[in-house]
Amino acid sequence: MCSVGGRCCRRFLVGAAICALCGTLGLEFFSPSVSLAASAAQGITARINPGGPENWPPEQGLSTQLPGAQAAPDVQPAPPVRELPPLGTQGQMPGTPPAPAAQPATQPAGQPATQPGVQAGAQAAPDVQPAPPVRELPPLGTQGQMPGTPPAPAAQPAGQPATQPAGQAGSQAAPDVQPAPPVRELPSAGTGTESPAGDKASPAAAKREVIYVDEQGNRVEKPVDPEAVWQEVQSCLEKRQFSDALDKLRILYDLPQLTRDRRLEVLYGISDCLWEMYKDKPQAGYDAIVASTSEALNADLRHDRAPEAYARLGKINLRVGNMDEARANIMALLRQYPLSPLVAESLTELGEEQLKRKMDESAAVSFQTVLENYPESASMEDAAMGMGKALVRLGRHDAASVIMDFVNKRWPRCYLEDTDFLLVQAENLQALKRDDAAMDVYWLFVNLQPRREGNNELLLKMADTYTRGNQWGAAALMYQRIMDLWPGVSSSRVSRLRLAEKGIYDGPLHYDQMSALFARPTEDIPLERVYREVMEASDTSPECVLSRLKYAMWLLWDKQFTQAMGSAADFIDNYPEHPGVPQARDIIWTAFQSELTNALAEQNYRRILLLWNGFPLVRERYGELDPKMRYALAQGYMERGDDAKGLELLGAFLTAKMDPDYGELALTEYFNRYLKAGAWDRILDLSRIVAAWPLRPQLRSQLEYATALSAQNLGLWGAALPRWRQLAMRNDIPLYQRAYATYFLARDAEMRKDVGDAYVYNRQVIELFRQLADERSDKADPERIKESMAALMDICEVANRIPEALDWVKQYAEFVPDAASPEYPGLRYREARLYRKLGDAVRAQFLLEDVVKRFPGTPFGKAAASELRTFEVSRDLKDFMPGGAAAGPGASPAQNGADSAGSPPANP
Repeated sequence: MCSVGGRCCRRFLVGAAICALCGTLGLEFFSPSVSLAASAAQGITARINPGGPENWPPEQGLSTQLPGAQAAPDVQPAPPVRELPPLGTQGQMPGTPPAPAAQPATQPAGQPATQPGVQAGAQAAPDVQPAPPVRELPPLGTQGQMPGTPPAPAAQPAGQPATQPAGQAGSQAAPDVQPAPPVRELPSAGTGTESPAGDKASPAAAKREVIYVDEQGNRVEKPVDPEAVWQEVQSCLEKRQFSDALDKLRILYDLPQLTRDRRLEVLYGISDCLWEMYKDKPQAGYDAIVASTSEALNADLRHDRAPEAYARLGKINLRVGNMDEARANIMALLRQYPLSPLVAESLTELGEEQLKRKMDESAAVSFQTVLENYPESASMEDAAMGMGKALVRLGRHDAASVIMDFVNKRWPRCYLEDTDFLLVQAENLQALKRDDAAMDVYWLFVNLQPRREGNNELLLKMADTYTRGNQWGAAALMYQRIMDLWPGVSSSRVSRLRLAEKGIYDGPLHYDQMSALFARPTEDIPLERVYREVMEASDTSPECVLSRLKYAMWLLWDKQFTQAMGSAADFIDNYPEHPGVPQARDIIWTAFQSELTNALAEQNYRRILLLWNGFPLVRERYGELDPKMRYALAQGYMERGDDAKGLELLGAFLTAKMDPDYGELALTEYFNRYLKAGAWDRILDLSRIVAAWPLRPQLRSQLEYATALSAQNLGLWGAALPRWRQLAMRNDIPLYQRAYATYFLARDAEMRKDVGDAYVYNRQVIELFRQLADERSDKADPERIKESMAALMDICEVANRIPEALDWVKQYAEFVPDAASPEYPGLRYREARLYRKLGDAVRAQFLLEDVVKRFPGTPFGKAAASELRTFEVSRDLKDFMPGGAAAGPGASPAQNGADSAGSPPANP
């Protein structure tokens, strides 16, 4: 390497000779056909790398002149150069391609050189003169030898012609240039011999690193030695340094000059390293492992490691859950390499993974293939045990028993390696109803692993087996032992339930079965307390969830219907997918039916409505409302104040066809509400709807009375009078109805001016309403009596039956005993008038004076005063009339007709 220009002088040196320009050791051969004179013809600043770019500016060419030295005008003859051994053989630098063999010294000067790099120069100068003898360099690697190079061959004699330097190629083109003198022999590298210039060799020159450049002169990395890298890979693999090995394998992977076998080894090596790095975390390395293994497999499908590639693809797909792809790779391995030992191993792993994923049928097929075709494989034991597990899961207990007998005979101590196989055996024995043998296997498992996690569940299962076998004593001891050793866990709570219930009461539960349990007397803690404590321990544990359902059943059994409905509804809401939901629905329905019966008996309709609205399951199961529920809900709504909703429900009963149970009740409810509200038109509509109903006579009479009353109030007298006449003549209707019917007939007679009918009906009205008053009926109406008496006073006065009229006045006065009544002055005034008509002027005058005195400012007081004045005028007038004084004051006028009192007057 040139220490001046920094570029390689490989095209100017002979072998490993010293550079004539800068004294640096060369690196490669140059063509002997190139003349040294041509090299001398170049200027010192000329380009020293003919292999560089063709457009390189000459003025920028690198110089070999040392700093401070003058350029020599004439090229001095070089000393004799010692010949180096051919590179690529002994003395060849590691990593360089083999150089062609050097021509013999006796070769004619005109013959072309054998170096491929300088043949062009040899053809351009056919008359090259032989070079002077070159002195042989000492063998590199000994004293002064470069490390790593083999010994050089012996030096030629001084007089023997040496291989012509490359720089001599242009000697004919420069005839003025003299041949170079013999080059002085270089001292051995590493010695203290001085150079011809008198300078000592620099120690750093021998240790200077080798720099590699490309054809453009650019620095490049040192070429890779594939064999050395491969040895490093093997060393990393032995040390299990897979990441480092993978990096080096990728370096080899990128080399194009690898042989086919070595490339396959590299591909499988990459797959091996990736597998070792990611086999415990397959998700992270899945893509890399599949890609590298598939590439290795596809590079040569007949390679010795192809079965391993198929098996690896199957394993990685199994570990990430790609069951279809895993099975496809393993089946390809089975078809193409059926004799490979990896087939049985891969099929066994496939079957085990299928077992984990509950693919029991497929797992049985995988294991059976191993058992039938590879009976001597190392995976035979695992396949047989897996086959037994698969058959037990599939319910083929007889076949499983055969397989397990085979396993126990061929590998009698296999359970020491896989103790879980004992659990499978015991389960199969229980399925075959061989409980005693199963318990022996269970006890063997417990004794082999007494501290195993999960033994509490196993002991619970064993205790349940004893319970089902009517060995309650042993079972109770085991339940108690579980509660003592594992408090607070699921098995402990189940054990407590077993001891409290003295048996196994798991789902599906039936109320009849649980009712018998609840009726059984308890010796220790009451069952409902146990249920509450267990259900409060957890919201998700199966035994706690089941205890909630049992508690709801107990509430129903204890006749706490509302609480039972609430508990069952909570169970359904919290665990809608639980298999006990149908039983919870039955609890709600049964409790509601019982509560409905009680509420109807108590007429507690609001409670029924509350339950109906609070439990949608009741409404769902009840379906279409029947008359009983419809009436109860209607009454509940009306009691709650929602009359519109209640009447809407009752309206379904008011149809042409009468409901035998609730039709009359609905009619009565509507009728009373209409009557109270004075909805007379609605009453008439109601009567038309139920006209054809077979009502009870009393209800029919009531409806007819209400219809007549409605027509009367609406002014439909033509429709009302016929009904009043019928009602007035009936003795089977309530007295108040007859009284009112007669009252309306009396008013009708008065309107028609029928004095006779009016007299008769009013007397009947007074009689009927007085009877009601005597009976202290709430229907007694004094106002109706007063109205009829007033009417009779008018009728008798008009009929000139004054004494009877006075009698009705006296009876009317019984209802106006106090002078403070507003009716009192009018009654006294009327009485005075009647007495005056009767001819008792003194009585009349007394009454009038009393009215004037007590009620002077009232209309009746004023009328009485006016009447008194007429009295005086009449009296004075009588004194002046003929015979006036002869008339006695006690004479009774004959025209009064007092003898006719009590009989209805004739119509005017």
